[in-house]
Amino acid sequence: MSPRPHVLVFMFCMGMALVLLAPLAAAPPKGAKKDTVEVAVIAILATDRHNQINPKLDCIARQVRKTRKELTGFQLATMTSQPLPIGVSHVFEVVGNQKVGVTVLRGADEKDRVQVKVAPPGMGEITYDTCCGKFLPIVTEFRTKDKELLIIAVCVRPCHEK
Repeated sequence: MSPRPHVLVFMFCMGMALVLLAPLAAAPPKGAKKDTVEVAVIAILATDRHNQINPKLDCIARQVRKTRKELTGFQLATMTSQPLPIGVSHVFEVVGNQKVGVTVLRGADEKDRVQVKVAPPGMGEITYDTCCGKFLPIVTEFRTKDKELLIIAVCVRPCHEK
């Protein structure tokens, strides 16, 4: 006994649907979170002894000066970038044998916000949500032998494409 024609058509359509839709099921959805992100950590040395501001730090200097008006000079000490898997900690060396621990807890969400845990020198861990692609400055209490104050700033990328 041979199968009915409508059963053959149904089986053919199901087979074609499987062939056409299988690659879509295997591919991550558009906008899915990536497993690895790029983390950048910069170390800034701030002082009240001069008023030279590295042009690249102008925006950060303005933000810091809102709460620390005595700081007038801002210089870039180090800049390090490292790809990190989500949830994995990495220690970045900055200045004066100081270290900064960074863990990206969540990559960019639908609003392009990331969640980061940072362990700055001489401070406890700080967990915060911030805009993807923006540096968040953290003023530490560490001072160099020249009495310059260490500020660290952390940035996470990639962000969602617009």
